[in-house]
Amino acid sequence: MEIQNEKVTAPPQISWKNILTSLEDGVVVIDGSGKVSFVNQAAEMLTDLPASQALQQSYSRLFKKNPWIVQMVKKSQPPQQMSARGEGDLLTPWGRRIPISLTVSPLQDQQGRTLGSILLLRDLTHRKELEEDLKRSDRLALLGTLAAGLAHEVKNPLSGIRGTAQLLKREIARDPALAEHTDIIIREVDRVNDLIEQLLDLSRPATLQLAALNIHELLDHVLLLEQQTIREAAVQVRKNFDPSLPAIHGDRDKLTQVFLNLVKNALQAMNGRGCLTITTRMETDFHIREQGKSRGKLIRVDIEDNGPGIEEENLPHIFAPFFTTKNSGTGLGLAICHRIITEHGGLIRVESREGAGAIFKVSLLVGE
Repeated sequence: MEIQNEKVTAPPQISWKNILTSLEDGVVVIDGSGKVSFVNQAAEMLTDLPASQALQQSYSRLFKKNPWIVQMVKKSQPPQQMSARGEGDLLTPWGRRIPISLTVSPLQDQQGRTLGSILLLRDLTHRKELEEDLKRSDRLALLGTLAAGLAHEVKNPLSGIRGTAQLLKREIARDPALAEHTDIIIREVDRVNDLIEQLLDLSRPATLQLAALNIHELLDHVLLLEQQTIREAAVQVRKNFDPSLPAIHGDRDKLTQVFLNLVKNALQAMNGRGCLTITTRMETDFHIREQGKSRGKLIRVDIEDNGPGIEEENLPHIFAPFFTTKNSGTGLGLAICHRIITEHGGLIRVESREGAGAIFKVSLLVGE
């Protein structure tokens, strides 16, 4: 009987470069002379510099726009040779500002001799967004409680004022000038009453009618509602829809309100010219995890315009109640959108650069 020996293939060797390159956090290694000797892919993306440009540069030149990082690296070198941790903004050569956490440690051999320093950079963008989202939700809840308390006290006098103005209008119907003044009173009372109703929307408990929804059907419906405005404005609409997306779990009317508001804002921002782009995709930046359950998947809808964009100092306040850059409007539209998306267990964010348009990103849970 012939016996054949099977050839066993040795597993591939795993090097430290393979390990560091595979990390999601950025890794930068600085040698004893203060020059960059290694940069992994995550660090390339964070710093906006390819390894070919970063290698053999001095760390002080690589991080010349970030003096706080330079100071931390100095602490890891002789004579101090201390590890240091901190958080701050990383300013890239292209002007991007990224919140990061940074750990700098002395790099030593087995005999304790100094070889250089190693930097570990973690992108905090998504963590900061989630923290700000929680703070914003707390502020909206507080405002909603305040609004509910004031609404009853304000609405009763308004009803009296409106009723009296209507009676007065009947008595002075023969005098057009006085009748016009009473019309103003009634109209302004109605405007204040509408504002109170919007405030109450922030305080009323959620009564969502949840069902499985096709996000593309909902978005097409929103565009149909704004069809006349789009035609009059001569705005181009681009739909980048992923046909493989699963159904979401949401309230059709509430989500229609959100996307209608976002589309209206985008059209107003472009002021009659430009391109409105709506993109759908699976969310890759976030997932929802509940105790005892598997990770909840999200889909994302991006509403993008190429208008003038949002000024940087206004971005942190964009979802705050009463904040608006428009000449007219209450500043409650985006605050209500934020509340609705939060009630759905989702996220709403905005990215913008002044002069380059804005993108509102809405993430929603996939239906079970």
